[in-house]
Amino acid sequence: MPEATATSDVPAFSLTVTSPVTESVVSTPTVTVTGQTRVDAAVSVNNDFVTPDENGNFSDVVTLTEGPNEIDVVASDASGDQVSKVLTVIYAP
Repeated sequence: MPEATATSDVPAFSLTVTSPVTESVVSTPTVTVTGQTRVDAAVSVNNDFVTPDENGNFSDVVTLTEGPNEIDVVASDASGDQVSKVLTVIYAP
């Protein structure tokens, strides 16, 4: 049986955003973005760098403007591999 090999379009690690759910509507001017990735990954939430804990969990507070807000979460490693998720949160005060 041939061995499985990784291809360049398969990310070397994963990024999970557990909160908020994309397209959610909130009534507060901030939202806490939480998720998980590799422990050694560099994580940014809308270009604000956060450090994952010993389990790969991270969180960051994002200030929203009224209406739809795009939240860009990016995790990358030292070898240049990168995974990203884009969420939309709607602030309706």
